[in-house]
Parts: sequence; structure tokens; C-alpha cells
Amino acid sequence: MTAGSKLTQRIGALVAAVAAAILVVGLGIHLVWELPTAAAAGPAGPPQPGRERTADPGAPAISFIESPNPTCTRPVAGTGICYIEFGYLYVTAATNNYILSMTVTIDDRLRAYHGGFFQSTMFIPSDMTAPGYRVSCGAPGSAGRPDMGRSHSYIIRARESGGLSAANYGSVTCPADVVRLYVPLVRHR
Repeated sequence: MTAGSKLTQRIGALVAAVAAAILVVGLGIHLVWELPTAAAAGPAGPPQPGRERTADPGAPAISFIESPNPTCTRPVAGTGICYIEFGYLYVTAATNNYILSMTVTIDDRLRAYHGGFFQSTMFIPSDMTAPGYRVSCGAPGSAGRPDMGRSHSYIIRARESGGLSAANYGSVTCPADVVRLYVPLVRHR
């Protein structure tokens, strides 16, 4: 074997080794970037409270709606009436835009509409909607828990002047309460 062919053979082996190293590094980078996406998906299960936005991924986005502590209370036992209340509702528009509206929908029924007027943020305190949104409590076990009543789904949506929108959604379970009516016994002669 001549010196020239040995050199060609060594250069070929070096090029193959460099190409293999680049391939391994590229695959490693790809896997590292893909792992958070796969881990975030998690196992399939019942829907959890969540948030969504509709916009171009590169566009400045409307902020997420804050709607902490959704609770359902029963002020008077035996009436079957409960109230869903949020700690507050808050959203901020993207730069140079204004909040147009925020709506509250419970069980596919529009329950509140709050209109904006050239404001970059909208804050709705719980005092403004007190005592809350009236719903039925439900019989014991209505939502699958023997000690609780009915579960109600909610969606809070906000829109801004730039065409972007955001939504929070979830559900809240109420305490059980059954209305008991006692009809007097009347005898006919």
C-alpha cells in the first residue's frame, strides 16, 4: 500500500468519524428539545382547568385571564340554591390595544358581560358580582362524590381591540342540597 492511499484511507475514516459525531450531536439536540413537549403532554385523563389564547404565535399576546379561587357556596340550606364566585377576574391587553369585553359562561349559559372602554386592563372584583352566579346545588352524589352536589363548568373569555382573545375554563363542585316540600294532608269528606 502506498503512502498516498494510506493518507486517503485515513482522511476517509476521519471524515466518516466527524460525520457520525455531527449526526449524534444533532440527534441529541433534537431529543433534548423534544423531551419537554412529550413530558408536557402527560397521560390522557379527565380535562383539567385550563387557559387558551387565539393568536399568531409570533404576535404579541393578550395576557391570560386570572380567575382565582372559584368556589360554590350554599348560603341557606334546604333551598337548593348555590352561588359560584371567583376571587376576582383580571386580564391585560397586548401593547397598544384595549380590552373590549370579558364574559362569564356557566353551563353553556352567558351569565355576565363586562364591556371595556379604552382600557388596557380589566379588573372585576368579587364585590361587583356578589353574592356570585346563582346555580342549583344538586342532590348528594350528582357529580360522583357522595358528599357533594352538582358540578358546574365555566368559561371566562376576554377579547381585545387587536383581535386576540383568551379563555379560562374549568369546573366547580357545589355542596349538596335538596329542597324538601311538605304538602299538607287534606281529607275530603
